[in-house]
Amino acid sequence: MAKAASRRAAVPASFFVKVILPFAVPFALTLALMVLVGERWPRDIAPGSGLKLAGLVASALTAALVWRYTVRAIEDRRVHKAAGILCLVTGLMGWAVWTTGVLPSINGAALGSESTVRMRLERTEVTAVSKSKERYHWAWLRTDLNDAALASGRYFIPEGHYQRWQASKPASVEVTYARGLLGAQVVTGFR
Repeated sequence: MAKAASRRAAVPASFFVKVILPFAVPFALTLALMVLVGERWPRDIAPGSGLKLAGLVASALTAALVWRYTVRAIEDRRVHKAAGILCLVTGLMGWAVWTTGVLPSINGAALGSESTVRMRLERTEVTAVSKSKERYHWAWLRTDLNDAALASGRYFIPEGHYQRWQASKPASVEVTYARGLLGAQVVTGFR
């Protein structure tokens, strides 16, 4: 009797494919958005206006739905537990993909009215793109207002702005922004 209780649990061949879905789903959605939408929807989220909590909720919901889908026909509680742990791990991996891939694109699908705020330019910076010769260009911007709509921090800027700002060293710049579909502030331009 004890030998029968300690038998290995039998899982369907699709078990391991299903438990990676909490990571694969946002990854596939990100690729689909890249192909179908491209750069038509603005994605530059202002510092402090991110979608981390929304990404965590989307990731948790995806992991829970995948777990339920994976164990629906399996009665062994040990398999339920293993599937839960694997869905949790792959869901946490998917959190970053939701937060930086899918949700910024959806947020930029519909923007509210644009506003402009003046910010102090502290410095500019260049970082290397991983495994590439390309470079990212950044500006460290600070606001003097405590209740400013945009937070101080590092903003992604186009290379042309970087070159102009390096040459002219302006004390301040104007940042144009709008509230996105999911509530995060989207930077739409610099002057």
